[in-house]
Amino acid sequence: MLNTKEELRTSLLQFSKAILRPEDFHDQLAPAVMACSDLLFSNFSLAGEDARKHIKTAHGNAIGTFWAARCSREVLRTQRFSRALYNSVSEALKQHQKTIHVLYAGTGPFATLALPVMMMFKPEEVQFTFLEINSESIEIVKQVIDLLDLHNYIKDIHQCDASVWEVPSPDIDIVISETMYTALKTEPQVAIMLNLAKQLPEDTIFLPEEITVSLCRWLHKDKEPEILAELFRFNKPLIHSIINNSPGKSWVFPDRQIQVSLLANEQLYYATDIRVNDGNYLTWNDSSLNIPEKVKVYFSEGDRSLNCKYSLQPIPGFRIIES
Repeated sequence: MLNTKEELRTSLLQFSKAILRPEDFHDQLAPAVMACSDLLFSNFSLAGEDARKHIKTAHGNAIGTFWAARCSREVLRTQRFSRALYNSVSEALKQHQKTIHVLYAGTGPFATLALPVMMMFKPEEVQFTFLEINSESIEIVKQVIDLLDLHNYIKDIHQCDASVWEVPSPDIDIVISETMYTALKTEPQVAIMLNLAKQLPEDTIFLPEEITVSLCRWLHKDKEPEILAELFRFNKPLIHSIINNSPGKSWVFPDRQIQVSLLANEQLYYATDIRVNDGNYLTWNDSSLNIPEKVKVYFSEGDRSLNCKYSLQPIPGFRIIES
């Protein structure tokens, strides 16, 4: 085990350089992601029963500390989100020539996406505000900051529900949140982004920039599903459309009427594609976020007219009913 802060930071710097390389995949990527995760896991205990418990909120489940930490081991997911944040900070520095303020909503115990950025920039170039609902994750992320001596990068830390948190100042350049599950179900990504976007200037950068959920039909013998219709392209234009058409924070989502035709043995699935930003995409089976999700419907083969609508209640996800 590495013992000094200097040794830890040196190792993390090398991992960060490999993670942030521009190639989509290279021979150093997976070892760097796994070694970075191992470094953090080896210094903090996440073995308690409470670490595996999710926190239920009005807008979805905040996953337990252990599970949030495990996400750091997904190679392409960690690379694409970390690299997108790094690229966004780099571009913002060129444009604004000031300290860039990043709001990181849902840090988990390790603030995984922030660490490579901190390794590559100076504190006068980038500052972070962390939001996290889980008290155990908050305590560990503070220990991570202590362990790696990163205090100079931290503007503030709030234990809060980011889906209802009141922003104290609009002086935020970039918002990043990775609080989602496949097909935008169960977790509060949508509510968090809507809440923050409502309070921040329209030119604030939101990462991921776009999450697309499509309805597909799929025979398991086929390599990929056939896309029937796009249900939801959750990006800045849609976010502001929802905000403008919703009373207060009682979010109103558009619905889609779709005609489908299923053959015997075909099933309906959701497919999730993520554009974190240009050059950083996650698509079909790239990560757990992109695994096809089976649609629960009460019919089999034949022609059907379906009404498809996203909802946050009682838990986030799409509701598809035959109409």
